[in-house]
Amino acid sequence: MISTKKWSITLLTTIVILLIGLGGVTAIIDPFFHYHAPLAIMEYPLRNERYQNDGIVKHFQYDAIITGSSMTQNFKTSEFDELFGVTSIKVPFSGGSYKEVNENLQRAVEKNAKIKIVLRGLDYAAIMKEKDSINYDMDSYPAYLYDDIWYNDVNYLFNKEALLNTEYAIRYTKAGNETTTFDAYSNWMGSYVFGKEAVDKSYIRPEKSEKVLEFTVQDYEILRKNLEQNVIALAKENPQIQFYLFFTPYSIYYWDELKQEGMLERQLEAEKVAIELLLEHNNIYLYSFYDDFEMICNLDNYRDIRHYSEDINSQILLWTHQREHLLTKENYQEYCSKIYEFYMSYDYDGLFT
Repeated sequence: MISTKKWSITLLTTIVILLIGLGGVTAIIDPFFHYHAPLAIMEYPLRNERYQNDGIVKHFQYDAIITGSSMTQNFKTSEFDELFGVTSIKVPFSGGSYKEVNENLQRAVEKNAKIKIVLRGLDYAAIMKEKDSINYDMDSYPAYLYDDIWYNDVNYLFNKEALLNTEYAIRYTKAGNETTTFDAYSNWMGSYVFGKEAVDKSYIRPEKSEKVLEFTVQDYEILRKNLEQNVIALAKENPQIQFYLFFTPYSIYYWDELKQEGMLERQLEAEKVAIELLLEHNNIYLYSFYDDFEMICNLDNYRDIRHYSEDINSQILLWTHQREHLLTKENYQEYCSKIYEFYMSYDYDGLFT
């Protein structure tokens, strides 16, 4: 008869062996690319940005990056590669703040000395966010994937989410699937309806504010700190990299929202200040498409007041490659005057009659 002590030791040993086995399988297959690039014998589904993007920038082979919030999810790296002669990855963060996107870029630059071009969307509505603003719950964020502390990898190796993704990668490979392309990664184009009816359904028009907000000294400091920490510093530290930045082109309904809330003039002034700060750096190429009024006012391009179709993403690639809508020290004031006149005088009420 086995003694209680021997039984306990046997049980504990069995548990340890099972845990080591499970953790070992996760480490070998590595569905989040924490330790290595995709295995040649495996096919991987790319489907979880905050779990996989860090591993992608650390272990994939590339010399260019597309990144930003959900406004960049519909970009196609195949189009980018053909236009710019690069091998790119796409690492978007749905709802990502300037800080989150920048931290991922910092890790990319630290791990990959070959990076030549970064194409990054700057969310227009987030220009005046606090520099350390984040849009996710820190308690549920996989922070253990974003550091080099070896002992907290237990949170990865014995994590239910990781184990489920390991098992799914195995089934995904056996089913004959192929690793998700960066064209398809996070692309949501086929999941939504576009057009005025769709935008109307998603938009609750604010009551008109009697108060008109001004761009204040405090606004300036918040904007400056946000850009300097989360955009400019990386460009200054890496003059060998070309940063193609663009303000994400929201629809005319977004401008109506600003007008109704008394924030239109404030936002336009904030953009002008942001342009001036960014144009001080020679390796930053800044684009804004808000002077393409036909595009902004064509609601067939939008699924809600901000999100545009993949056709616009493709057009942005063409424009950046051809240097169209490029802001410079010589032309930005003309651009600012042009959009000020248009958006300040637009007949917004006419959108709803």
